Amino acid sequence: MRKKTSIRKAQANRRNARQSTGPKTQSGKKRVRWNSLKHGLLAKEVVISAGDGEESTDEFLELLAHLRDDVHPVGVLEEMLVERIATCYWRLRRVVRCEVGEIRRRLDTAGWTEVFRRAEQFNFDKKWAITDESRQNLKRTSLGLIYLINVLENVKDIVEEEGYVTDHAQQKLIQNFGGDEGGISCLCFAFSKMITEGPPSPEEEPEIHGTTPRPEKCQEVILTIIEEEKSKLEQLKESVVEIEGLEMDGLITSLTLPAKDPTDKILRYETTIERQLYRAISQLERLQRQRQGDTVPPPISVDVTTGK
Repeated sequence: MRKKTSIRKAQANRRNARQSTGPKTQSGKKRVRWNSLKHGLLAKEVVISAGDGEESTDEFLELLAHLRDDVHPVGVLEEMLVERIATCYWRLRRVVRCEVGEIRRRLDTAGWTEVFRRAEQFNFDKKWAITDESRQNLKRTSLGLIYLINVLENVKDIVEEEGYVTDHAQQKLIQNFGGDEGGISCLCFAFSKMITEGPPSPEEEPEIHGTTPRPEKCQEVILTIIEEEKSKLEQLKESVVEIEGLEMDGLITSLTLPAKDPTDKILRYETTIERQLYRAISQLERLQRQRQGDTVPPPISVDVTTGK
């Protein structure tokens, strides 16, 4: 026969219970936070608990606790299956993190890689600007156009200081803009020659022969020719900068998926984990239905290689 607790003893027990309300500190509360869990043994293995990529054990145990609240496992086997399900979900979350990491790794280097590529191409075209192809390439990039504009600025400063196009300035114009008849180099040289040697004879330059302009006028014409060419290049640069921006945006957008090899690895890993997850869920459902007295048919055997 069970001994009846006296009134005095019951009152003492209630007083003691009010005094013992569990741990007071944050560290103490954290230690007993998951005392209600009976298992969680896999948490020590599945959670990366130190070093780079460290994960939160508390988050895993919280996931496990929520799953237990949802399915109410009974017995060791059901508890282990719930833990198996939590482990699968945890690893699937890691799949998403891995995918983001692969994408981030490519995106973080794509911009600099493209900048270096353009810089190398610019240096090559600048070095070989004596060829028509390289001169045209300089006009297709913002770096090349900035360089050509600076060349014109330099030649303009020389003309303003010396009063004409010096041999050095003429060489820079020919090297970067070519020496075609009617081009900026020939026009500047023709007016510069009128300053240094006087007007040409009709046999030498019939197209500009006529009233002899003063040296100041020739200098003004040279500066106007340079300024007009510079204005054209600046307008072209605005369009090229916009195009380069669109190209960079397109490059970045094209890299928002992982490369083929990492994608194959991620998909294989994800497929394996999902199979384990669905198998654990199915086993748990069968156990719980059997425990509740339901008639459970035997599981269907499926060949995972053929799907039949």
